[in-house]
Amino acid sequence: MGTLPDRTLAAVTDARRHATVRELPIPSVGHADGILMVEGSGVCGSDVRWFDDDVQNPRVMGHETVGVIAAAGRGARDRWGFGEGDRVVLEEYLPCGHCRFCRSAEFRYCMESDASTSAGALRYGSTGLDVAPSLWGGFSRYQYLHERTVMHAVPDGLDATLATLALPMANGYEWAHVAGGIGPGGSILIIGPGQQGLGCVLASSVAGASEILVAGLPADEDRLALARSLGASRTLTEPGEELLRAVLAATGGEGVDVVVDTATGASPEFALAVRAVRKGGRVVLPVRRAVPMDGAPLNLVSQKALTIVGVRGHSFQAVETALALIAERQDALRPLSTMTAGLDSVAEAILATGGTGGVRAVHVTVLPGLETGAVGEDGRKETEEG
Repeated sequence: MGTLPDRTLAAVTDARRHATVRELPIPSVGHADGILMVEGSGVCGSDVRWFDDDVQNPRVMGHETVGVIAAAGRGARDRWGFGEGDRVVLEEYLPCGHCRFCRSAEFRYCMESDASTSAGALRYGSTGLDVAPSLWGGFSRYQYLHERTVMHAVPDGLDATLATLALPMANGYEWAHVAGGIGPGGSILIIGPGQQGLGCVLASSVAGASEILVAGLPADEDRLALARSLGASRTLTEPGEELLRAVLAATGGEGVDVVVDTATGASPEFALAVRAVRKGGRVVLPVRRAVPMDGAPLNLVSQKALTIVGVRGHSFQAVETALALIAERQDALRPLSTMTAGLDSVAEAILATGGTGGVRAVHVTVLPGLETGAVGEDGRKETEEG
């Protein structure tokens, strides 16, 4: 791959809704690690939440990353099964490899990659600059590759903007099909038509569901149109009781087999979910809302003999499946990629993903090669939104 530069440009999130393009040193490569030349990194809904946090640990964000391995030590190549010149998609997790979760193929639950349970946990896109060597995210021209990196081969001919859809589409497959159990002839209600919800639509369609309902707001019409193009049988924007009546009418009064709530996870959405699902059905909750849920009709959980499934992230196989689906359905999925941005526009990219800042996007890919703005004498260029 040639000689690596000594430094790289990276977008560093260093305050609420604020990012700075900085020059950071590229570390030397040892026996067990490597360096990725980043092609692109997608913006996730979790990035939107972190970017809006008043307490910021400066970091290079970006965990939906695709690129080419620019350098790798021999031990890293042996462990990863990939080497220099290989084009890969990274997962955000950096699992230890030896705990009960890693040994059972559930490495996304590894304590050493979960900051909510372990101090010092490592994860791409959220680990801070204070942890050497600082380049832990994809909003950079080069990214550090830890020895514990989990990666996947990019299918031939798949461009970066589509390849960065791998993780949100994998989440949809994991939540709707694996956790939700949607299959041939089944019915599902997906609350929220964002990138994860659209992944659920794709997974449900591929799985053979006969009734795919997607609920959103009137302002979501562009996203709901994408849902229909991916296989949704109908989209719904009715409020409250009208929405429930529409779901019941579409299912002969029984309710759907599965509900996946990809929206806020607030009590109104939960109440809708348990009322809209059939007896013996399943409600899948991937949301991580850290607010108590008041007024939730928990009596319906036992009255209807429901299964409530909490999910987070995706399995290795889900990402493999998502990449294969993306490669197979490129024309159908390309409209999901609604915006690209350079490093000097990371703030705008994240805010657009959240539907604020004047632009509304479904999925945004940060392409480091698009960064064209001049970097000041202090090695910094600001990009912010108040």
